[in-house]
Amino acid sequence: MARSRTQDDFIQPTSTVIGLGATIHAARFTCAESESMRIDGTLVGDIEIEGLLNISETGRVDGNISAGSARIAGRIFGNVQCRNAIHLAATADVTGDVLTATLIVDEGAIITGRFQTHVIVDEINQA
Repeated sequence: MARSRTQDDFIQPTSTVIGLGATIHAARFTCAESESMRIDGTLVGDIEIEGLLNISETGRVDGNISAGSARIAGRIFGNVQCRNAIHLAATADVTGDVLTATLIVDEGAIITGRFQTHVIVDEINQA
C-alpha cells in the first residue's frame, strides 16, 4: 500500500535532540533544511526548521514554531505554523494559534487558540 504524503511528513531520521532535563535559551533556533529535531527538554525561544519537529511528552517550547511538519505530544506556549502537517497527540497541550495544511488531532489533546488550515499555492500550480 502506498504511503500518503501526510505519513511521509512524519518519517524522517532525527538529527538534533534537546535531551530530557536540558533547557536551551535562544532568540531563534534554526535547523538546516534536511534536518529534523526532537525536543525532550525545554527550548525557550522561536524555532525555525524546514524538516520534522518532534516534541515528546516531556518536551516544552516557550516560543513560536515554524516547521515543515510537527508531531507534538508535549507543551507549547506560542503559535505553531507548519507548511505540511501537524499531528497533536493525546498528551499535547498547545496555547497559541495553529496554522497548517493538514491537522491531525488525537482525542485528549488540549488547544487554547485558533486553528486555520491553508492550501499552499506552489502545490496548486504544480498540479
